[in-house]
Amino acid sequence: MNSMAYFYDMRFFSALFAFYVRASFHVSAALIALVAYTGLLFGLTLPPAYYGALYFASVAGYNGIKYGVEPWKHLPAKGAAQRQIFWMSMGCLGISFIFLLGLRPVYWVLLGSCSLLAAVYALPVLPGLRNLRSYAGLKVPVVALVWMALSVLIPVYVSEGAIRWDQGVEGFQRFLWVFLLMIPFEVRDLRYDPPELKTLPRRWGVKGVRRIGWALAALFVAACWLKEPLLSADLLSKIVVGILLVAGIQFSREDQSETYAALWVESIPIAGYLMLWLFRNVAV
Repeated sequence: MNSMAYFYDMRFFSALFAFYVRASFHVSAALIALVAYTGLLFGLTLPPAYYGALYFASVAGYNGIKYGVEPWKHLPAKGAAQRQIFWMSMGCLGISFIFLLGLRPVYWVLLGSCSLLAAVYALPVLPGLRNLRSYAGLKVPVVALVWMALSVLIPVYVSEGAIRWDQGVEGFQRFLWVFLLMIPFEVRDLRYDPPELKTLPRRWGVKGVRRIGWALAALFVAACWLKEPLLSADLLSKIVVGILLVAGIQFSREDQSETYAALWVESIPIAGYLMLWLFRNVAV
């Protein structure tokens, strides 16, 4: 009986973990890790409501894109599973509004601007019933821009009223970070994305994208020397992140496992935050 109970417990936790990844909780945790990275790096005290609003809104938003705009990529999540994700996403959206009420109006305006850009990216609101995603080459830069704004520009601007040089450099690095983070997803989606999207792997080939990834990762780390002063904890954490990003791109395949990009690659921001904390508090 004990072995049977253990077996069913493992099945339950395995299904729960799969739902956690498939329902975008993990990608939202990656976004929150990037916000926390900014707060730790610049000594910002961000309101917990910002983390809460961002986390639950991004869960709902990503599920809306994945299962509403791009349903052909997620065939396993249909029927009862898709209904569960839909209603869970609606609940997350409601929770995000509750957190939003605890924030100052300036947050509403800035978050609303990012939401508008995300909506134009995903929904066919442009002339000819097109979205930004349908324009060749815009998918990755738009997503990287939104993540950079949410994780760097908004926290810094609201906390300090201006964006200094070092914080601008961090914004540039964050854009590269997210850009590189998306390449394994682009490789995975080669067999799903229509040719007219002209994604990076379709335009440059998988080998070409890997070379681009190496160059951008080197630029990502080298940009640390533009900051004044150069912080060793920041540099060391960025070196670790750069290595992980290159590895994530190098080992990405069209036939990669379901959890490769959605779990392991998306864990790089979490690892980056932990490395920054470690180097600031223990090793440096």
